Amino acid sequence: MDSKPPSPEVLSMETSTRDDSYFRIRYNDKVKYVVVTRGTFNSDELCLPLYSLPPLPYEDDGWTVARVSRNPGSPQLQFVLENRPLQGVKEIWHPEQVDCLALKRVQRLTMNVSECTRKGQEAPQSTVIAKIARFEWEIPRIEQEGHVYRLLQDTDIGPQFLGHVVEQGRIIGFVLEKLHGKSASIEHRARCTEVLGRLHRLGLLHGDVNRHNFMVGDGWTKMIDFEKYKETQDEGLFKAEVSSLSSELEDESGRGAGFL
Repeated sequence: MDSKPPSPEVLSMETSTRDDSYFRIRYNDKVKYVVVTRGTFNSDELCLPLYSLPPLPYEDDGWTVARVSRNPGSPQLQFVLENRPLQGVKEIWHPEQVDCLALKRVQRLTMNVSECTRKGQEAPQSTVIAKIARFEWEIPRIEQEGHVYRLLQDTDIGPQFLGHVVEQGRIIGFVLEKLHGKSASIEHRARCTEVLGRLHRLGLLHGDVNRHNFMVGDGWTKMIDFEKYKETQDEGLFKAEVSSLSSELEDESGRGAGFL
């Protein structure tokens, strides 16, 4: 008896009724990208793309991106397949590479950050943090943050960088150790000032010192989320960042907390 073919699975989506919509879709051991032209689907159809998309040849290795559209005034969907290389992170400095499909999500923290385990290593202590570029326009941010972790090796300022995340031969993200602590508050001001000062002495401005970007635990304080960092020797910028700490640590608005 023939086995049932695998079903496509939406891994990521960015939808809009005013602009093109983007989908990252897994089919078996492949990842495909689908762009739906603005006006092709209504908002309900965009929320359930696998019911709305035409039957695409997901099993075919000859394409990476499908562009789906509808001729004006016609109910007929059409698609064009493109086989082009997708942009990836160029700075590859860590020896470890983890296939994105070997990561099993435990909890989504933000749109592109998740707590994960590696398949076959599902014990709670093996949970890691995976941060990926869902789509090509997010690659520069991942590239920038991956670079700062290279600069922070052996400093104990941030979480340990465990390796790059690879998707079909290109680097799209990285894996970090999970910090078992909590977000800082005003009572941790001295500890946060100390770790921020160590970052500044390396010539690095964090760029977003909201309290959720400081993690505190028993005897340790670390920083996370370096997407907005800047390499500089401007003492005025360093002083301004330190001066903003008190108000940031007192902020209870939830800014920077992700989905938690």
